[in-house]
Amino acid sequence: MNLLSNLNRVLAFVWLVIIGTSVSDYYSEEAPYQGLVILAGAAYFLFLFYRQFLRLIFFEDYLLVLFVYVVPIALMVLSHRSFERSAYVSHIAFVLVFVVASVLALRRELNGSLVCATFTIVAIGTVLNLYELFVEHNTWSTAPGRSAGWYINPNISSGALVGYGLATLSARLGKLRTIDLILMILVMVGVFTTFSRSGILASLVLVCAAILVRARRDDARRIIVAGVGVALVFFMFAGYVFLYLDLSLDAALRIESLLNSGGVGDYEGGRGYAAENALKLITEDLISGAGVGTVSQMEEGPHNMFVAVLVDYGAIGLMVYLFVIVRLALIACRADRTVSGPIWLYLGWLTIFGFASHNLMSESPTIPLMGFALARAYTIQSRKSIDDVV
Repeated sequence: MNLLSNLNRVLAFVWLVIIGTSVSDYYSEEAPYQGLVILAGAAYFLFLFYRQFLRLIFFEDYLLVLFVYVVPIALMVLSHRSFERSAYVSHIAFVLVFVVASVLALRRELNGSLVCATFTIVAIGTVLNLYELFVEHNTWSTAPGRSAGWYINPNISSGALVGYGLATLSARLGKLRTIDLILMILVMVGVFTTFSRSGILASLVLVCAAILVRARRDDARRIIVAGVGVALVFFMFAGYVFLYLDLSLDAALRIESLLNSGGVGDYEGGRGYAAENALKLITEDLISGAGVGTVSQMEEGPHNMFVAVLVDYGAIGLMVYLFVIVRLALIACRADRTVSGPIWLYLGWLTIFGFASHNLMSESPTIPLMGFALARAYTIQSRKSIDDVV
């Protein structure tokens, strides 16, 4: 029994790191490694932990999110448009990643493995980003002079680093430890190398929020010292990069935008123009939208999750998406912040990056974060039900 338990811890760690770092996705051009890893993980963990999955199935909010992931597949089948096989496989993979991550998060004996995995994802992502910045530009990234590692896209890289950093920080309670400070530095340094304005601003806001979630009254001095130390290291690193490295034009413009206009500048016009073009696609049917997959076929997406949902699924889809966010917030309100902290931080992550990215729900590396949030929501709801009975 102990041998099987240890094996499960190792497999859960390995599976999550492979998915979270996007390594299998990056190398799947030659062979379908990503699909094989997801399918193998789903077959093994759902067979072994089917009881946890059955418990989640009877949780109405979990079914709602599962519905959000499954409906696109049904709409693709019913659509008059034709879709490539890869489109169907991708959506099925999204469902499996979400389900497996939520099931793993419910197993108490796997908590340590999941924390180690989320920390490892941040560490690997940051190391790869630093390699691209200091050693060889665009080894993996497709954006000139901007780091991304195996995520390829710098915006996805920044979102993943912040998301998994928050998952690690909120997984434990109590005082901040040295490992927490190292994690915060890794997140902020790794995000800075992507030169993603939304990522940099989000890391500053959400990492501070994570510290407050962990904070206790008698930790005030410790938190202040830790915050000043992390900020000092970050700004020293950022200053060195900006002053001494030969940045690409794209990267330099983004840093100047942050310094001179708080990250807005051309960001507002460029992203606003992209969102406007996307909204033009639903002029004929605002209620049901232009159809699943419309945004993915655009030359440039809207860089806005809310607009993307509106374009693909119309006002009905957007209402469902907003309802999911509201439901999670209401569940979080029912518990102490030490318990509901992971949900609040995830909602902050989902909202902030939702105004900068249109594919938060369709990127395998970050889908586990939704699974973690729903598992915590289930735990809160279960405790409340028990308290009501008592």
